[in-house]
Amino acid sequence: MMNILPPVILLVPVIFSLSYFARRFRILHLLSASVTAAAALLLNLTSVSESSFFLVDSLNRPIVLTVASIYLLSVAFGLGYHSRLGESRNLRFHLSLMDLFAASMLFSLMVNDFGLLWIGVEATTVSSALLLVIEREPLDVEAAWRYVVIVSAGLTIGLISVIMIYFVYGTLSISVLLSAKRAVSIPLEIAAATALVGYGTKIGLVPMHTWLPDAHSRAPSEVSAMFSGVLLPVAVYALFRVYQVTSSARMEYLYLFFAVMTVAIAAFMLVSQRDLKRMFAYSTMENMGLMVLGFIAGGVGYAGAIVLLVSHAFGKAGAFYSSGNVLESYRTRNIADIRNMRENMPHTSISLLFSSLSVTGSPPFGTFIGEFLILLSLYMAGFWYISAIVAACLAIAFASINYKVAGMVFSTSGEGGGEVGASQRAVAMTAFILSAAVTVAFFAAGGFHLG
Repeated sequence: MMNILPPVILLVPVIFSLSYFARRFRILHLLSASVTAAAALLLNLTSVSESSFFLVDSLNRPIVLTVASIYLLSVAFGLGYHSRLGESRNLRFHLSLMDLFAASMLFSLMVNDFGLLWIGVEATTVSSALLLVIEREPLDVEAAWRYVVIVSAGLTIGLISVIMIYFVYGTLSISVLLSAKRAVSIPLEIAAATALVGYGTKIGLVPMHTWLPDAHSRAPSEVSAMFSGVLLPVAVYALFRVYQVTSSARMEYLYLFFAVMTVAIAAFMLVSQRDLKRMFAYSTMENMGLMVLGFIAGGVGYAGAIVLLVSHAFGKAGAFYSSGNVLESYRTRNIADIRNMRENMPHTSISLLFSSLSVTGSPPFGTFIGEFLILLSLYMAGFWYISAIVAACLAIAFASINYKVAGMVFSTSGEGGGEVGASQRAVAMTAFILSAAVTVAFFAAGGFHLG
């Protein structure tokens, strides 16, 4: 009976994307996201037998729930954020694309085939590109164009990994390959390397990251939340699935090198950022590099990567929702021009401050636990020097982001337009609270014995 959940999770947002033609399209899109989130929760609470088409295991269950939850929060936020658009075709199209965007991510997570996984990740590009341009500003169009060209080019290279896997094993079934006996070979190392380029472009690993700061900072805030919170982790999931069946000692060092470079460059780029949303975009790069490090290190690092993925998704979504509220009130992205939020936007100042603490790994948020476990796993695996470098980068990122956010919140002079709508404030608050709730869920599930 519970085997019906995966197709329900996929088909509901696809079907409800047709709400474009409905009179009460707002409530229908919200219903779609709610049903999808409820089904994803059931998927985590029940058992699903093995299927030739769907793969549901301990790795992708929490990610599916996270994607569905951010989808629900983003639809709720977008309905308030874009209220000025009324019942325009532009808003209808935007919400329908959000449904399809969520469906493509969920498809990528649950499909049991490397070829279809690649198609799903490519479909996320197609379904999300137009979401960047709802406000039709020239810089938005430029960011969308760069996103499509760079990511599609990278994923074309990633297709080579699918071909090499089939060449070696004669099948693309993920569940079959996870249990198959593996031997190091040149074709499999080519598969691992091309997957690193392909999915690494989607993740935003250095040097394939150039599209990410522009696309994430120029997108509407609810889309930025879906991009940074769950789209990139879906690509991390895809990359790790390939690594699981192609890993070798040389590939381990290659993956670790690019992940560390991403964390380091993102941390130092954060120091000079003046655009609020662009700052959080670089923070996402840093966290994606950490997730890759955790998955590759294995052991407690694997558990840490999952905890970081889930907690970061809610924390980063809260940061972008709050940034959208700030942008609506202050009419600027320039951090230097955003002042005295404590008095002008008391609720948003709370959500922005705590969301910033979440994405930078401060307790009691789950990101702190995830980062700690990843650093611990690197140290235990003998990579103490990597652990030291990453810890220093995390300190730089923490200081850079929170110093700037504190300046916006606690400065004593500056004028804004006041607080935004109650629904937008509530969604931003909910997001960072859920990031902290991950800590409770982690210890309730057994703490360090997770996974």
